[in-house]
Amino acid sequence: MFFILLVVSLMSFLCKFFPVSRCDENCADEPVFTPSRLVVKYEDRQHWSLQSSNTEKKPVTEIFTLNINTSKEDNGVQYWCEAKLELGPEGPQPPLVLSSQSIPATVLYKLPPMVPPHPDRITITEGSPLQLNCTAVGNPSPSYTWMLLPSSLLPSNSSVLTIKSVASERGCQYTCEVSNVVGNVTVMFNVDVKGLELTSTKLPPCCSTLPLTVYKPPDNVSISFRNHFGLLLEGHQYTLQCEVQKVAPVENLTVTFYRGQTALGQLQSNNTEKKPVTEIFTLSINTSKEDDGVQYWCEAKLELGPEGPQRPPVGMSEKFKATVNSTPASGTTPSTSSIPTLSFKPPDSVSIGFNYGRMRKYGKYTLLCKVQKVAPVENLTVTFYRGQTALAQLQSNNTQKKPVTEIFILNINTRKEDDGVQYWCEAKLELGPEGPQPPPVVTSEKFSSPWTIPSTSSTPIPSF
Repeated sequence: MFFILLVVSLMSFLCKFFPVSRCDENCADEPVFTPSRLVVKYEDRQHWSLQSSNTEKKPVTEIFTLNINTSKEDNGVQYWCEAKLELGPEGPQPPLVLSSQSIPATVLYKLPPMVPPHPDRITITEGSPLQLNCTAVGNPSPSYTWMLLPSSLLPSNSSVLTIKSVASERGCQYTCEVSNVVGNVTVMFNVDVKGLELTSTKLPPCCSTLPLTVYKPPDNVSISFRNHFGLLLEGHQYTLQCEVQKVAPVENLTVTFYRGQTALGQLQSNNTEKKPVTEIFTLSINTSKEDDGVQYWCEAKLELGPEGPQRPPVGMSEKFKATVNSTPASGTTPSTSSIPTLSFKPPDSVSIGFNYGRMRKYGKYTLLCKVQKVAPVENLTVTFYRGQTALAQLQSNNTQKKPVTEIFILNINTRKEDDGVQYWCEAKLELGPEGPQPPPVVTSEKFSSPWTIPSTSSTPIPSF
């Protein structure tokens, strides 16, 4: 149900047509003036009229209200109202009329229950074209996902699925999922394919399944030592780990570890998940003094065979130097490289928000900067910005070496000069001269302050 509110101001309207001067209010022939005969009309495809019961003779401001029930047919219609001052035959002809601006109505509605266009089985000859239609009406406009059961996703996002030539394989079922933000429905089509007559005996109804592989290259590839930071000792065993983020299908991924340009080993996952996943591959190594100063890195290659992209998608980690503390000879001092080995991981993402979802005009508020999956977090510097002006720099006192998610907090006071400025934050992983140059930096999105609104209103903004 919508609630329509109308404010009609008569002050400037009446004064424009009836100039007022000093007069005798006690004279016998007092003029008749009836503003209570104001007629207000709302309109879309139909209209309603309302009148005021106010007998006040002076100019007043009046609010007229009307409750309405909406339907999907109201989507896009224009609502407006008209104020007509009817003063009878002694008043101006035609009566004085003022109209409001029109406001369009946007009505969201669910998808209606659907019956497939072919409730019975569809029989078609092998090699013939096939067209399936599951068009639906909804607001917002729905999206379509087609599948060939049991689990093959079809490369079509249209309301109509078209197959130019149907091959043969028995027992085909197609599903069409129609969805929008309000709801979703699923339609199923049963299709039998009749084979070509090779002899007098007909082949049984059948159709074919097209193997479909949906792939996604990794978002990020990073390398580090597992549970170790700092110098390496000669003759000890350490575990390298290569983290590959959001890749699919992971069973087609080959990860290769390198020492300089020498491949140390190749690994594959036995995970059969088809959706994007994050996988960590590990390799144990034994260090020697010859490893001092060499660079370790890893490469992730998505090999999809001759049907996949040529060349295969490849993601590489950054390279880092190893520092090996060799065992000293008798009577000598151990040699130590000046470059420590650091294992680090840039943030997955950085986001900014307030400590609650709505706020009012001007005052004291808390900004939050969320840095996800970063290591080592004690080397992280977070800077808050108002526009291009740095507000403050913060660091964590968390000494955890594994990737963690950290939230940094800054209190601010807002002023009217802050109307429309953009707030954002930056996370910089500063690992010193032995780390990557320039240091890894990830920034949040920017959002404008909502303080141009009246102090009695509120508006949603980014929050945690």
